[in-house]
Amino acid sequence: MMGNSIELSEDNGSRFCGKTIPEEIVIHIFLYVPVKDLIRSATHVCKYWHHLLTQYHFWFTRMQVEGYKLSETTKQRLLEETNETLVLRALQSVCGNYLHLNKNLILNPSGIDGFQHWMVRHGGDKMIVEDTPTGSDLIPEEAGLPTQHCFVTSYIASSRCQVVNLEHLGLDPCVIDILRPEIHISEWVSARWDCHSKSTIAVLLKGADDTQQVDITWNSRTDDVICRQWYKMQKVVADYPTGLKQITFTNIGKDLQFWAGHYGAKTAGSSVKFVL
Repeated sequence: MMGNSIELSEDNGSRFCGKTIPEEIVIHIFLYVPVKDLIRSATHVCKYWHHLLTQYHFWFTRMQVEGYKLSETTKQRLLEETNETLVLRALQSVCGNYLHLNKNLILNPSGIDGFQHWMVRHGGDKMIVEDTPTGSDLIPEEAGLPTQHCFVTSYIASSRCQVVNLEHLGLDPCVIDILRPEIHISEWVSARWDCHSKSTIAVLLKGADDTQQVDITWNSRTDDVICRQWYKMQKVVADYPTGLKQITFTNIGKDLQFWAGHYGAKTAGSSVKFVL
């Protein structure tokens, strides 16, 4: 691992004001120093600190402090990678929360800001945003959404699309490739009590050479669906193109009885997350 060539003194510590601070204590202190300070400043103080801060073991431990837990498969992949600089950058990116892990990459996911950040194609009487769902139950607390806003479709399919450019977010495709976090796709959906509807999520995962499409379809006419209740459409994607650089999230919805007005599927909480 990086930094193993340095010769350490026999006292296995760092001198400060004539006293030797054991290496274990130095490492413990570093575990609670902001990551940006470790990377930008501490690692350049001296060869000894640089040695400590370029060891994989330190960053694996720091990940536990930050609440992340790598799978054995991911950890083994990191240990077998010959590009030590890339591995170190990946570990530091996780610890420093630079990868937006467990954070929703979709902006304005429920329409609280109208159609801001969305490219919309209207059908029928156009897609609208309701402050509170009409003709269905309230969005359940388990959805974890801050408001009751939701998108509502009409009798001809309407769609909304949002493109997430990962490189613009500072997400290095090489780091994503070596960590291979799961991609969690989800959205909450409901139909009115008096009109059936359907909703489809189509997510395009664009890599360096390939593009993969992930579809999730919901239909209120399905036997186990009760109209007016809310359901979570979701899918976890672990196998996706290498060199991932762009994610396109599209929702398409309509009612199934061709009623004028806004009787189509209601959706809220559109979400795409990287999860380790």
